[in-house]
Amino acid sequence: MSTLRPIDLRCEHLATAYGLNSSTPRFGWALEGDGIGQYQSAYRIVVTDSDRSTLLWDSGKVASAETQLLPYGGEPPPCDHVLDWTVEVWDEGDRSTGPSAPARIFTGIGDADWQAQWIARYFVLPAGREVPADNTYDNRWQARPADYLRRSFASAESPVRATLYVTALGLYEVYINGHRVGDHVMAPGWTDYHRRVEYQVHDVTDFVAAGENLLGAILGEGWYSGRVGHNQRRAGNHYGGRPALLAQLHLHFADGTSSVVATDEHWQTRQGPICYSDFLMGEMYDARLEHPDWATAPGSLEGWQPVEVFTPDPRAPKLDAARAQPSREVARLPARFSHIAGNGAAIFDLGQNIAGYCELTVATKEGARFILRHGEVLDEEGELYVANLRHAVATDVFIAAGKVVETFKPRFTFHGFRYVELTLPEGTSSDAVKLTGIAIQTDTPVTGEVETGHAMVNQLLSNIFWSQRDNFLSVPTDCPQRDERYGWSADAQVFWKTAGYFMDVSAFLTKWMVDIEDGQSPDGAFPDVAPTKPLNPYRLTPQPGAPAWGDAPIIMAWEHWLRYGDRNFLARFYPAFDAWMEHIGSPNPDFIRRNAVYNNYGDWLSVGPASDRTLVATAYWHRVAELMARIAETLGRTTDSARYGQLARSIGKAFCAEYLDDTGRLTGDTQTAYLLALDFGLLPDPHRLAAAKRLCELIEAAGGHLQTGFLGVRHICPVLSDNGAADLAIDLLLRDTYPSWGFSIAQGATTIWERWDGWTPEKGFQSVNMNSFNHYAYGAVGEWIWARIAGIDSSTRSPGYREINLRPLFDRRIGHCRASYRAHVGTVSSFWRLIDDNTAVWEITVPPNCQAHVELPSGWDAGQPIPIIPSGTHSYHLKRMPA
Repeated sequence: MSTLRPIDLRCEHLATAYGLNSSTPRFGWALEGDGIGQYQSAYRIVVTDSDRSTLLWDSGKVASAETQLLPYGGEPPPCDHVLDWTVEVWDEGDRSTGPSAPARIFTGIGDADWQAQWIARYFVLPAGREVPADNTYDNRWQARPADYLRRSFASAESPVRATLYVTALGLYEVYINGHRVGDHVMAPGWTDYHRRVEYQVHDVTDFVAAGENLLGAILGEGWYSGRVGHNQRRAGNHYGGRPALLAQLHLHFADGTSSVVATDEHWQTRQGPICYSDFLMGEMYDARLEHPDWATAPGSLEGWQPVEVFTPDPRAPKLDAARAQPSREVARLPARFSHIAGNGAAIFDLGQNIAGYCELTVATKEGARFILRHGEVLDEEGELYVANLRHAVATDVFIAAGKVVETFKPRFTFHGFRYVELTLPEGTSSDAVKLTGIAIQTDTPVTGEVETGHAMVNQLLSNIFWSQRDNFLSVPTDCPQRDERYGWSADAQVFWKTAGYFMDVSAFLTKWMVDIEDGQSPDGAFPDVAPTKPLNPYRLTPQPGAPAWGDAPIIMAWEHWLRYGDRNFLARFYPAFDAWMEHIGSPNPDFIRRNAVYNNYGDWLSVGPASDRTLVATAYWHRVAELMARIAETLGRTTDSARYGQLARSIGKAFCAEYLDDTGRLTGDTQTAYLLALDFGLLPDPHRLAAAKRLCELIEAAGGHLQTGFLGVRHICPVLSDNGAADLAIDLLLRDTYPSWGFSIAQGATTIWERWDGWTPEKGFQSVNMNSFNHYAYGAVGEWIWARIAGIDSSTRSPGYREINLRPLFDRRIGHCRASYRAHVGTVSSFWRLIDDNTAVWEITVPPNCQAHVELPSGWDAGQPIPIIPSGTHSYHLKRMPA
């Protein structure tokens, strides 16, 4: 009997597809098994209706080893249906374990199926309430109260299937008969609301009953009309002035009939206990204003008013099914009392810097006020440090109703914090409250686990993971705490390979690349950030991208291809990539990138000598030209591939003529200059050795420290390792003096800092104008830890981990490294440990259907040549050879 089994079924990169944006969805699965050299010889995909009564497509038994992104071959899936699909695989001996457990697809609805209308509370300027009011809704930021909406509907019988399609301009929570629908937070996520918004799909069959029912929603401002970004002259209202709801409930009955309940003029609205809720300001909740049955029973209409049906400006956005996982609460951390601050408030410590909010549980009198301020660090006096939040207030307020026990957590705000300053009502002890930190993120599945024998390296890995978790919220943001929170593209591109090890970011990038494309200007310029509007709200077109920022989509697309093997992704966005290359190429006919560089940030936040910005820009131009040649070749565009290959050669020649002198030195003579020139293949072979030697000299001249900024940091350890200086790369990894990764850890960091000198004993805190303690860019070293210390890497020979490069580095200071990566094709693992300075044991697992190429560390020998390794688990006893 076969032991080859399909697992981790995915449709369009998702375990469950909640809505389709294509009539030919793609299927994929991983494989697991117990033998050596197992592979898939055939597969069969079967798609049925969820009750298995209707067959939509049967691929038949297909002789193929392919397991990824196989297109649906039936008639277009019907809208508003729930489908199940299974896959059966046969092994190398034509044996099968039978069909897999089914995975589910909600097909969603198309443009022609939408009957719902956009609805909102009637428009009141400037803060969503009548003025003057002099009531609890007043606040100095003019942040809006949340809007409560509802309508009742009757159902003659209980439906056999009920599906809710819902989205918002802003944020929403939905309720049916008092039951909260789903577990999403910050839904529907951030897009350019003037162009598109994503809708969510929920199975609500169990919530709808025969008789009278009530459908309710709460709306918050979120990214749509709330504060986003650092521009205080236009802090909010980037897309509109009020949140709005669009919802459609489809009811299907046993007799084959159906009905639809949609947002329309029959809905009612009022305000409630959420007095305001804003990403930057925080949330205020007055429990005395609660309406307990507002979403349970129709009740009295006193205080409720008709909604307004309207078309959003400048036009109704396109409605797409959600492309990525929803955002959810992903971790709960108990807050421990630390001490009483100078102002008398209680300081609580989560022990971990997170993005999210706190849940407060209290038993107190009516009207008691609790104030929660959030910060990442404490100052030297033990006070909450919030100066680096700039204009973000990051304060939540809870006013109790006087119930026996009350629990509060915000709905429509989040903060970046480790510490909470809790101001308690007079006479209330810190022992009388329970405080829990709740971390949120787009729920990208965790795919990687790695652990070493070095405590500081393990903490670094944890810091990288948490900075990714805290900043991957609908888009990959720069920081979760201050008045910014943009999707900066260069920060993401240097980190993207690292990100893909820790979490499955395939669907996440699919969604964000659409945001980036939506932000591309008509002349081909990619933006610095996406979505684009809050960065420069006065421009009619987005702020064009700088070198390395505007180049980021091409770089991330190539990483996506290597990790997931998604050729359609490259084809889908190729025209946008081509337009960008034309945009930056035409103004620079001499192949030096002096023009169309916009906010040319250079090697952002480097320490030590600054790298020449035009050199950095030109190096990146060469990199994306080379990648475009590879992408075009992958897509069968041979003419384009040749054209881009020639462009890369011309840029490389011009680069050397402009920046490489007769002694082999580069202009500026900085670490980053040599790193980019070496890693991007800009130097002729005779100069590579000299450049690598000079790089090592510069590191030694800096006291054995790195001096790179965001752009150089990704390359430093890989370049050293690939140029005969692996020991120096590990020295940098383990360094704990400034500047280094270990320095921030020695100061107690639990996430990656934005700046190497965010705080130093000599100078204290860096500038309050830009000093995040949760910023993943410098965590780009994670890819090298995974690819070289653990030794697990993709291969250009067969992307998607069908072929795996295993290239570990053994070091006595690290002692051992155990890593497991759950690729789309299956799980790859590597575990090595040093017995002594000259002996190592290495165990590796290659998933079925895959093979691995091994490159042992310099000076190590297995006693016999290690061939290409087939699937299965393999152990090796290695010896260090005498020098």
